[in-house]
Amino acid sequence: MRAVTEVLGWWLGLTGLWLLTLSSPAPAEVVAGALGALACAWVARAARKALRGDWRFRARWLAWPARVPLTAVREAVLTLATVARHPSVGEVEDTTLPREPGATREARIAAATMVLGSTPGTMVVTHAGGRLLVHRLPGGGSAVLRRVSR
Repeated sequence: MRAVTEVLGWWLGLTGLWLLTLSSPAPAEVVAGALGALACAWVARAARKALRGDWRFRARWLAWPARVPLTAVREAVLTLATVARHPSVGEVEDTTLPREPGATREARIAAATMVLGSTPGTMVVTHAGGRLLVHRLPGGGSAVLRRVSR
């Protein structure tokens, strides 16, 4: 049952992502996307098993992507302005994540890396022991980074 739930979760997410990229989805494109997402979902599960990953996601983490659109727009403007003025500027910040059991901590790191990487002004450089090393543009903290570290 866990395998079905995991593959279903990946499939729904990947199919949804595919549908978001279509300007006017034709039935053939929807079917092709759904089948491709199913294959990728099985590969994602196999990869997690091969890495002996045992992630435990928290439902409240689903709120993180809600902050991405506004943060992305803000950081895109900040990125363009900063790079135009100072092409080599940026800050490296060490962010401590909440203490959690191993599988939950690993899942948080994976989810946080994906969500933080979706904004133009913030990027996870590396992680170790419940900490993220994040490169970000100066000019205030990232709302997504603050949310992820709570």
